[in-house]
Amino acid sequence: MNWYKVWMVVPGTDGDAENGPCEPQWWNDMVQAEDEPTAITAANAKARADWEDSDGECPCGRELGIECPVCTGAQAVTDEEYAAWVKRMEDFEPLPFE
Repeated sequence: MNWYKVWMVVPGTDGDAENGPCEPQWWNDMVQAEDEPTAITAANAKARADWEDSDGECPCGRELGIECPVCTGAQAVTDEEYAAWVKRMEDFEPLPFE
């Protein structure tokens, strides 16, 4: 099994006729899989589960009227690249809101 970097995009977030085009809502995630097609399938399954589930405190994407994210591609990464990604996620500090 290898680690794959996957690109996730929320459909319909790239603008509209009234407001014009804009940068779509997207992010990267990591999944472990045998090959690229399996990584894409796994990423879509994870996104669907996250989109449908609510923990009670925070509404899920479905409840907020957001479309389910889809995986648009995958690329195999080395163990070092995966470790660097994990470290960036651990060190990430969200922007403060007042």
